[in-house]
Amino acid sequence: MPGDLAVTAVDAADHPAAGALAAGADDVTALALWLAAERGAAGGGTPKWAPLLATLPATVDTPVLWADEERAVLLRGSPALAEARARDAALDEAHARLVEAAGGTAPPWLSRDAFRSAVAVVTATAAYLPAAGCFALLPVLSRASRSGAPDAAVLDYDEARGAAVLTANRAYAPGDAVDVADGRPNGELLLATGAVDARGGDADCLTVTVGLAATDRMRSTKLQILDAVGLADGQPFPIKRGGFPLQLLSYLRLARLQDPAQLAAVTFEKDVVVSPANEYEVLQLLLGECRERLSAYVGGAEEDTKLLQDATLTPRARVAASLRLGEKRILQATLDAARRRLAPIRGVPTKDGSLRDANADFVEMFDAFEALPSVPKKVVDGLLSWARGEGDPEYQERWGKKKKK
Repeated sequence: MPGDLAVTAVDAADHPAAGALAAGADDVTALALWLAAERGAAGGGTPKWAPLLATLPATVDTPVLWADEERAVLLRGSPALAEARARDAALDEAHARLVEAAGGTAPPWLSRDAFRSAVAVVTATAAYLPAAGCFALLPVLSRASRSGAPDAAVLDYDEARGAAVLTANRAYAPGDAVDVADGRPNGELLLATGAVDARGGDADCLTVTVGLAATDRMRSTKLQILDAVGLADGQPFPIKRGGFPLQLLSYLRLARLQDPAQLAAVTFEKDVVVSPANEYEVLQLLLGECRERLSAYVGGAEEDTKLLQDATLTPRARVAASLRLGEKRILQATLDAARRRLAPIRGVPTKDGSLRDANADFVEMFDAFEALPSVPKKVVDGLLSWARGEGDPEYQERWGKKKKK
């Protein structure tokens, strides 16, 4: 891909129409301004960039641009819903700032819809080139799908060739689709590109954020321990279908323990149980988080699987169902992993930190039932003992002597 067929964020800042507004803007905004200005030019772009513009989609059907009523239904339960709303609001704020910078009146090519559409296209198609340290709009590859699969092709800039180069990691047959490596989870891919990774790449995950209690009496000490291992209060951790990071368990173990003597037992380098009671509490917290998230969705994974088999499903409903299904599977896999860890822990924590038999209540109840047949005999024996005055010293003194006579 020769350099003269690509436009980078640096080039965008020099655009005659968009340059003044693009100066100082982030890369995505600069490229979006460039694209909006080019599309607003007579003939659909200057001759130099017309071939590139022809390869770019007119717009991208991202949830960021959906009506909120539709988003609320299709993305219910997914973290993508709140993020889509936040990005929607951020687009309007960015457009308002640009209009203000333009003197209070937007040029014809910078209407609200044109700007939002341009940002969506750039976010979906621009590629970050690590070797060049910038984002670029490239021909052909703008239509390629993104994937977190380990065999996806890697895109970067080759300075010697003066071009962006796509390096394959597997053999391709004629007609095979080429996926470009992208390490973003499906929720982010949907918001950015309007699509999800159909292959379910290794990058797909959800985030669990954990922190310390504000009232923790050992909070300052725990914060020092977290800082030493590069973690913070309110630390996000990824959870995947393949499991959750051991550092998440270590963090929760540290957060929940209350005995200063146990601080030395916490390690972030290997999987070490601090105490059975602490481990029980940590796993229960993880189980509760997964259950709460799963309950936020409408229906289970089976419902979304059936939906995806419906040929009449709209494109938006289909991609949303794919996202929900993947997220539910991640949460269920995490739930199952926590349950497997919890199974060997026999008992329930008590106030003194020890574990009592989880079935103690049932054992006590059955012991009471088994004792019932002997109750009548105990009652009769008690009445006879009372009648004999065996519990009354005065009675024994008075009537006991007469019996001896």
